[in-house]
Amino acid sequence: MKRMKVLALLTLVMVLSAGRVFGEAETGKEAAAVAWNVKAISAPAYETATAHDPKFEDTALWPVDVKMADYFKQEWPKARVLTWANPGQGAKDGWEAKYWLEDGKPATTPFDADTDLVFPESAKDFYWVSITAGRKYQPANYRHLTIGKRAGIIGHFSAGGNVWIKAGASVQYLDSMVGGKNTFVRNDNGDMRLVDHFFINKTPTASVEMIGKYSSDDNWRVNSGMLIVGPDSEIYAGSRTDPTVTEKGTLVLLSGGYFTRRSNCDWGIDLILNGKLLAGLPDRPLTRDARLGLGWKSKGKLMGTEGGGRMPGPNDYGMVVAEGGSIAVNTADLSKARLVINCSKQDNDWGQIKIISHGRPLQGEELIAKLKELPRLTDMVIKGKVSWEAIRFEDIRKGGIHVRTMPNLSGKNAPTFGDGNQGKPEELFTVVDQAKAGK
Repeated sequence: MKRMKVLALLTLVMVLSAGRVFGEAETGKEAAAVAWNVKAISAPAYETATAHDPKFEDTALWPVDVKMADYFKQEWPKARVLTWANPGQGAKDGWEAKYWLEDGKPATTPFDADTDLVFPESAKDFYWVSITAGRKYQPANYRHLTIGKRAGIIGHFSAGGNVWIKAGASVQYLDSMVGGKNTFVRNDNGDMRLVDHFFINKTPTASVEMIGKYSSDDNWRVNSGMLIVGPDSEIYAGSRTDPTVTEKGTLVLLSGGYFTRRSNCDWGIDLILNGKLLAGLPDRPLTRDARLGLGWKSKGKLMGTEGGGRMPGPNDYGMVVAEGGSIAVNTADLSKARLVINCSKQDNDWGQIKIISHGRPLQGEELIAKLKELPRLTDMVIKGKVSWEAIRFEDIRKGGIHVRTMPNLSGKNAPTFGDGNQGKPEELFTVVDQAKAGK
């Protein structure tokens, strides 16, 4: 019970600070305009809309172009709907049938993978419900999930359907999105921490679109299927493990979308692309810039380390596009709708820096002071295929784009270059032996 109260207090603090975007405090940027999904909180039908009945036709709840989204086109057969019987009262064994209502009557059987779950808004007290036993990874055990105001869900679980985290709601330890359906995860709070790893384990032709702002303590990994960062939505991956898109995966950034790390990571790779990175889709081209924020690296020069084991080293990069990986942009306007690849310019997690530098020749506050003097520029290794049109580079280290062959830097299909680069466009590229690059 004491733990429940502490978690509730933490969530209330998070809700009160809604609107803050991870990374903005470090970069000094002003808060972005209120996103469309947050504005929808005041819509008359907001409280009754659910993940299994999203009311897509209501333009106060959804944008006009929602019909273009994969999740809008997805058809779902009718399923059982279980509603938490006592909003405001939590439970540590929320998978038991005794806590639920089905068609207004006490449920007689627990939920399963074909069941939709609804946690209604609590009128007064915040309540937490554990839907898995402990912090262990478990398969999806429900279909759609709706979490109302002052409700919080705990459990290491995956979701096969839509997830709607209403304003004032929370979720702890959501781990992955699975299955062969096109789905959405919608968060109407200012930010949402999905603790630990977050995996996309969809079938190769299925997608999940993230609506709102999200972060995690550890990495985001697209193992299979498509992870779509929706319009004006943002993902801030953690710094423990390299964010990765595998051969069967695709990362998509739509207009106004942003993918980066929650804080700068002075070791490893900020994005490993073995699969695809798309900015815009053929039927949903960019109408505004999408952004990919990469980190700045010390390359181990200050600590005297060679990398590995969460130690900085010479082969740390902002991004590596591996053999078989690719980047392409679908744009409606080359002049203002581009994939902007730049340095996030965020601070390191200084507490972590102190830990890993212990016992090194340069450590603690002295090391931090030196790190703060470094230029916040990024770099990358490109071994795969890149369509340069509509890509804009900013904050790039001189010689920091390692390529097999030099791209054409003039004409319609050439990349463009913005502020903060450490040289002229041609000086930002290094033609290298790809068999050795990035190793």
